[in-house]
Parts: sequence; C-alpha cells; structure tokens
Amino acid sequence: MKKIILNLLTLVALITLGGCGTDIQSDLQSKEWNVVSTSGESYTAQFGESTVTFEMLGFQVGNNYTIKDNKITIQESKGEKNPVTFEMTKNEKDYQFKTTTAEDKEQYGDLTLSPKG
Repeated sequence: MKKIILNLLTLVALITLGGCGTDIQSDLQSKEWNVVSTSGESYTAQFGESTVTFEMLGFQVGNNYTIKDNKITIQESKGEKNPVTFEMTKNEKDYQFKTTTAEDKEQYGDLTLSPKG
C-alpha cells in the first residue's frame, strides 16, 4: 500500500514539475537575476508571485507585475499611472525584455536578465 501511495505522489510531483518548467513566471520566481539595461544601468531583481524587487547600490524598490502573452507589465506599488510593458524572450538561461514604446526605451532601455551566481 505504501508503495502505491509513493508511486502516485511521485507521478503527481513529476506532472507538476513538468508543467512548471515551461512557465516563465515560475522560472523568474525561482532565481535571483542580474539585470543590465541598454540605458547603462545594472541592478538585481527578485520576483515574487505578483511583486518584483529591484536592488541597486543597497537600495530596494518594490513593484507589482503581471505576465500575459509573453509580455510583462511592471507598475510601481504606489500606483504609477503609466506602467511599463516589455516583450519577453528567452535566450538559453537569459531573458530579453524589450520595451514596447520609444518613450519607455529612452527611460528604461531594453533589459537582459541573467541568473545571479
């Protein structure tokens, strides 16, 4: 009986993990990221379920984010009126976030996220 239960639990775990492997949000949440912007800035990012924390020179800033159709929209937790949207692509272990407007590209640049460590 124990062997049957163990096999069922193993099967459920494999199915669950298999589904997570292709999920961008789960991948982002599973690591801490080095972020390099084409605007010349670099910092780290850590993703939670619906928030992302950026850290630069010991200062942290928290924002809300949503992911839909390979696009990530980041909005200040304080309710910034104009959220920033990036198109996401994966390149091996890295992610490329490309801004969707010229105004955002000028202010934030395009981003490359690489796993930290």
